[in-house]
Amino acid sequence: MPVIGRVPKIKNILRRVSMKRFVMFLLLSVLSLTFVFAAGQKEEAKTEEVVRIKWWNHMPPDGAQGRAFRVYIEEFEREYPNIKVEVESIPHRDYIKKLPTAIAAGEAPDLFGMTYRLLYEYHVNGAMSPVDEVAFREFGVSTIEEWKEQWAPGTLDAYMVDGNYYGLPWQFNIYSYLINTQHFREAGLDPEKDAPKFWDDVYRVGKKLVKKDASGRITRQALSFPFVHSAAWYMLELEPIIRELDGAILNEDQTECLINSETGIKAMEEIKRRFDEGISDKDIAATLDYYNTGFPTGKISMIVGGQWGPPRYYINFPDVERGTFKAIPYPTYPGKDPAISTTSWAWVVYSQSPHKAEAWRFANYITSFPSRNLLLTGDTIPRAGWSETEGAKTIPQSEFWEEMLQYAKPLANFKKYSEVSEPLKRAMQEILLTGKDIKTTLDRVKKEIDIALQE
Repeated sequence: MPVIGRVPKIKNILRRVSMKRFVMFLLLSVLSLTFVFAAGQKEEAKTEEVVRIKWWNHMPPDGAQGRAFRVYIEEFEREYPNIKVEVESIPHRDYIKKLPTAIAAGEAPDLFGMTYRLLYEYHVNGAMSPVDEVAFREFGVSTIEEWKEQWAPGTLDAYMVDGNYYGLPWQFNIYSYLINTQHFREAGLDPEKDAPKFWDDVYRVGKKLVKKDASGRITRQALSFPFVHSAAWYMLELEPIIRELDGAILNEDQTECLINSETGIKAMEEIKRRFDEGISDKDIAATLDYYNTGFPTGKISMIVGGQWGPPRYYINFPDVERGTFKAIPYPTYPGKDPAISTTSWAWVVYSQSPHKAEAWRFANYITSFPSRNLLLTGDTIPRAGWSETEGAKTIPQSEFWEEMLQYAKPLANFKKYSEVSEPLKRAMQEILLTGKDIKTTLDRVKKEIDIALQE
């Protein structure tokens, strides 16, 4: 009996123990679910974290490119909502100073535009990220060869150094001469028959194109000079003439400057002649935006210009009649071929960017519309097959530009571009604006450049 009487008590105890275990199990289950839910929330927050990439370019924000860039950003951010693009458009003359300063301070943007002429300089200071596996994933390729197939032959070569490629080309340019056909007709000239072929022709027709007021002051220049622009525009005036005279700015191995040679002196005299002949005004030219507004608004009759010019001008200045601008071969000398120059810019990812993958993704995105970009901006993105697109058909005189490529060379392709072009720019300003002696000035700048080349 006593034993039997204790059984219910034992059962009650067991029930209480089991209930405690059950309650404990429930509590642990709830806690586990809470932790899982919280972890899930953290993971979800992590995947939705917004990445902000900074992008610098040198194009006018209210121009054709600036408007197109805003459209591309909006579309990209809709497709990739966790990536936000902070764009800054900086005037070119400020851009070429601000970017190297930012790089030196370790504060460069994630993505920036760079001309091929600065490739060696930026390679030496380690500012650029190479096109590597990180970039390949964003481009949807596995090898460098697959990536190269996405671009027109030869257009990536200017961005290779020491076996690595840097950047995605977005602006491939061919430079010759542009004339205003309406100015020609107003002056009683035929834009076809009277377009200058040789340098002597430039001054002959220039004297008919230039406009002056009653006091003899020039009100419209027949020819001008890009004083307010970068050194590249100075080289577009100088180097072709030197090439046509069978000379060069540097010797073949780029260890010596040849600018004070007979060829260099003659080329500088040819450039100065526009002011001496009275078809250009140095005071007007010193402050005039040569190619963005000066030529397309009718302040100049002839300029050095690229295939991008007329399409962009017609977009930016819709009141200008189609056919106003005509491309002609670069003026030359009897028996000499015209010297045509090519240039290009590329989007480059900063080597210290914390968002390289996102920057490459955006760069790839904005270079994926060669036809559309031509229609919107007139700029050539040299993707494979770009010349067969609908956009390519909008380039006035496309056959002319293709023909000019046989005479073309990359402009001022110096390994130490800044060390050569900037002193030459200053020398040309001294000669053309202040009347300094050509030979003396070129002798001095040759010594300055030679020292830089030897360092």
